[in-house]
Amino acid sequence: MAILMKPSDPDLLIFEPQIGGHRLTWLQYITEDFLHLGYSITWAVDLRTESKRIIQERLAPLLTRVSMMSVFNEDGGWRGGSKIKSLAECQKISRSKQVFVNELDEFISNVLRRAALGIYPPTSLKGRLNGVYFRPRFLTDPVWPPGNIIKASGFRHLCKQQWFQHIYVLDEYLISSPEINSNHFHFLPDLWSGDYSCSSEDARRALDIPLDKFVFLHYGIGDRRKGLHLVVAAMEKMATDSNIFLLCAGQVDHDRALLKRIETLEKRRSAKLINRYVSDEEERFAFSSADVVLLPYIHHYGSSGVLSRAAAAGKMVIASDEGLLAKRIREHDLGFLFPTNNINELQQRMVDAALLNNERRAHFRTKSLNYAKTCSRETFRNALISPWSSAGK
Repeated sequence: MAILMKPSDPDLLIFEPQIGGHRLTWLQYITEDFLHLGYSITWAVDLRTESKRIIQERLAPLLTRVSMMSVFNEDGGWRGGSKIKSLAECQKISRSKQVFVNELDEFISNVLRRAALGIYPPTSLKGRLNGVYFRPRFLTDPVWPPGNIIKASGFRHLCKQQWFQHIYVLDEYLISSPEINSNHFHFLPDLWSGDYSCSSEDARRALDIPLDKFVFLHYGIGDRRKGLHLVVAAMEKMATDSNIFLLCAGQVDHDRALLKRIETLEKRRSAKLINRYVSDEEERFAFSSADVVLLPYIHHYGSSGVLSRAAAAGKMVIASDEGLLAKRIREHDLGFLFPTNNINELQQRMVDAALLNNERRAHFRTKSLNYAKTCSRETFRNALISPWSSAGK
């Protein structure tokens, strides 16, 4: 555990203009941890009517502990005319000595391309840029696609001129890259949080799914890149009397044909779809109820909180054999892999998982729970605040 030191510049601006996906959850965790370290926090967020309502609803316990300001001007456009200028203007108004960007991917590609041409961000941000970089693709492959060459060049310029303070990446293998200066770049685990100890039986009763089925969970939105259509196709190939059951938890509203196919599976009593925003409690029930968690992602880059949650619940996974997720699953022995987009192989892995004996199931449960320790809420907090507390920033 890092030794806590009172920050010498205690005012911090956290920039988060989005509310979808993991954004507000990460805003909550990062805010809690910097408050724990002794910082005074200002949020630069979307305060337009509907977004403000969602922020107030989901982050209510923190509202009395932070200040808020809008990233948009009165006309609904970005302050200063762009995202990076909005960040600089919010920093100036709040008089914060440091800024933390909840997801640097929000604008970093454009910043890197411009830096390659010698066009830099507002000078007030120099040496004060902190944040989480979820998808630094150019660091994984600096020459392909060709645009990565430009980004890599801009990145080197910004690093050389010391624009960054503390940047976090979610790839534990990438942090050893020669392109990265370990003084300013740090590994941050893709965390899970909450209590996943609910019994499978109780969780299934709570979600009204069968107690006697072998349950596969697909969690998250139904975008094609998440591979839900592959899972549905695999389920359609199963025997009608199969003991295999699919639980889909997360909003699926863009593909009417896919919804109809899931509805057919539901009529066969082979599936259940929770087609809406899933509450924290329902999320924990979903993972606790499952026997196996599916990550059939298509050309997915980077980490996934679904893997961390599956581990916290002690569940093995079946995932596409590519990228960081496959590397983790293989190294930590967390489940099965299949060739990306291959429905037949996915179906076979699902059948194989359902046929595992108790000894093998216990093996994967132990491996999963061990991995969960590396991405717990406490591990995340230590990784986030250690660079700041050690230096008294």
